Amino acid sequence: MTKPFFLIDFENVQPKALDRLKPGEARIKVFLGEQQSKLMLDVVQALQPFGPDAEYIQITGSGPDAVDFHIAYFIGRLAAAEADAAFNIISKDKGFDPLVRYLNDHGIACQRYPEIPGASPAAAKTVASKKVANAVAKSPGKKAAKVTVTVLPQTSGIAPAAKGTTTRARVPEVIKLLKKSTKPAKLSSLKSSIKSWFKPPLDDKAVDAIVQSLQSSKKITVAGTKVDYQLG
Repeated sequence: MTKPFFLIDFENVQPKALDRLKPGEARIKVFLGEQQSKLMLDVVQALQPFGPDAEYIQITGSGPDAVDFHIAYFIGRLAAAEADAAFNIISKDKGFDPLVRYLNDHGIACQRYPEIPGASPAAAKTVASKKVANAVAKSPGKKAAKVTVTVLPQTSGIAPAAKGTTTRARVPEVIKLLKKSTKPAKLSSLKSSIKSWFKPPLDDKAVDAIVQSLQSSKKITVAGTKVDYQLG
């Protein structure tokens, strides 16, 4: 099972709950506009434990939806390289939703969230910092500038996005996440999304148990490869 990707539209949203992601179990790509040459120190420090699994991608040139197009390009490139990859777009821009639906319809697990999954508004407000780090340097040329984060000692106490340990406990968390995200149209995409929501990712048996519970409680209806939702 590959580690899910989290693609952060940093022009649109500056996530306050990066500690919801656990080093070694997620890959993060932070997309920055051409004029974004500074990052908050708390963001840089939160990404450092991920080592090479965290990457800044600063685009060159400006224009409407420039960062969005770069995110779409990277999803296509990464999906071609890893058939079972799961993608999580972190952005408040609902313009991503048609792309998300298209990807799920074609068997690529993808969701969009306005914040890191599992983060509550109250928790987000408690994270603040006025310190600024000149963490991203522009590089010339037409290619996106890439800076791999240096590996530093991992900190402890990082909370997962979803943490239920039994099917009964996990199902309400899955329903909550489904209500917040674009719902996968295909069963295979739904299963991939459920796997990526738990840290560490669930095995196939655990995912199947959750899907069966959702069907039994009539929260979803499965017809062949298609899924319909009645989440309430």
